[in-house]
Amino acid sequence: MSGYTSSLLDGIAGLLDEAGVGVFQPDDVIEDPATGIFRGVMPDSPDRAIGLTAYPVEDTDLTDAITGVQIRMRAGRDPDAIDDMADSVWGVLHNRRQYRVGDIYVALSWRQSQAWIGQDTQGRMELTSNYYFRTTRSGSHLID
Repeated sequence: MSGYTSSLLDGIAGLLDEAGVGVFQPDDVIEDPATGIFRGVMPDSPDRAIGLTAYPVEDTDLTDAITGVQIRMRAGRDPDAIDDMADSVWGVLHNRRQYRVGDIYVALSWRQSQAWIGQDTQGRMELTSNYYFRTTRSGSHLID
């Protein structure tokens, strides 16, 4: 059984895959020209890649939580390509309401911020977006 963070990230990767933003195949190598979706560290290839990493934003004594997900994007050397990729991710996730990813209920997701990272060592453009997910997260010491 997957935990909260794994279910959330796998579910987001699945949504992006279903929308045609990239390819999420955790056990397979993804090759150019496909856009690979990865959890955590992005490999050196393919040239077009999306990396997902979660971090807590707000945990209270209730089951309501806000979890941030950094979405790091790389799209070759064309600045339009990285902007188009970011727009595609935004189209799937921003202001999306009342849906499930894996076993996780998401009341609302939105883009909180975005910034250019610059170029990697191979000259490929990169940027990062931070999306927030208002979820229901149960726990043994939380008030339902």
